Amino acid sequence: MDEEHEAEADRFAADQWIPPAAAQKLQGLRSEQEEKAAAMALGIAPGIVVGRLQHEGWLPRTHLNGLKVSYRWSVGVSND
Repeated sequence: MDEEHEAEADRFAADQWIPPAAAQKLQGLRSEQEEKAAAMALGIAPGIVVGRLQHEGWLPRTHLNGLKVSYRWSVGVSND
């Protein structure tokens, strides 16, 4: 996929979670409490709000990362 199509797909995915009009309202959020309240109002996880704000450049990538959830995928590990 070329860069233009990749950017279009990224924007589409971002707008599915947080519509553009709602995203603009999030631009001024800075505190953990504000982020959590906004996420609850949108019906999404707080980490999604943080990620969107960081992606847009409205929040430094070093801020509120504790609201994000990280996953590690294990390959070839059996629970048997």
